[in-house]
Amino acid sequence: MNGTISHTKSDHVHHGAKNDDGSKFRSGIFIYAEAGVVFQGLVQSLERTFPDLNVRLSSKLNETNESDENTGLVLVHAGFAFDLADCVEHCKHRFPHASITLMIDENSAGIHEYNALFDSKQVQGLLPFSLKLDIWLAVVWLLLNGGEYYPSTIVRLMEKTAPAKSHGLNGQAKGATGPMKSLTIREHQILELLSEGLQNKIIADRLALSEHTVKVHVHNLIRKLRVHNRTQAAAVYRDSIDQEELRPPFKGYSAPLHPQSTYVMSQAI
Repeated sequence: MNGTISHTKSDHVHHGAKNDDGSKFRSGIFIYAEAGVVFQGLVQSLERTFPDLNVRLSSKLNETNESDENTGLVLVHAGFAFDLADCVEHCKHRFPHASITLMIDENSAGIHEYNALFDSKQVQGLLPFSLKLDIWLAVVWLLLNGGEYYPSTIVRLMEKTAPAKSHGLNGQAKGATGPMKSLTIREHQILELLSEGLQNKIIADRLALSEHTVKVHVHNLIRKLRVHNRTQAAAVYRDSIDQEELRPPFKGYSAPLHPQSTYVMSQAI
């Protein structure tokens, strides 16, 4: 999708409206993401664009057996979910009538998993943060009305830049080179401190982050390195250093890094 898409009053969805097939339009949007400034701004933009919809932001998926029949769209921050496939499955049970869309960062190493979920119809859209805000909102409108969104140009670029993984006969990656190369600079920072035996609270203080943010990064590290706990993640890191396969481009933490956000969408809010 290219260019700017303008909205008229008739373009906006309304509570209780009918879809083209006569079914009831679902009047809610649920966003599963960290409840920070960026996503709070996103909620405000959605509320301005779709004033008749109930927009909710939460960093937790409620542990309840009750289903939500009125939510029509679930937006999941892919980088926030610990086990993405399990998260999607939970959303499908919790919101049985909702389209599920993954909000993705173009620098993410999980593009192959995202594609698999889309191809298997587990999710209905891949929504990059790099889209301009008006286009981003137009895609939300499309998804709310039963459409799908797959930005092929962006996905192909992500696939080209995704780290190649060498696999053995058992399907597991050989050594730690592939998974280690998939980590971001911030994840390398946290992994090095984690390998020193530091607790999340201390790591957060060293890097000027919230303890919750560090916890999310640790969960993502465990998933990316295909290990079961932080101790195993630290062992993978030490092994990679011993073999000189990969060394982080930094040493020490006297001056914590504060990388600039690459989210064009968030900058536009």
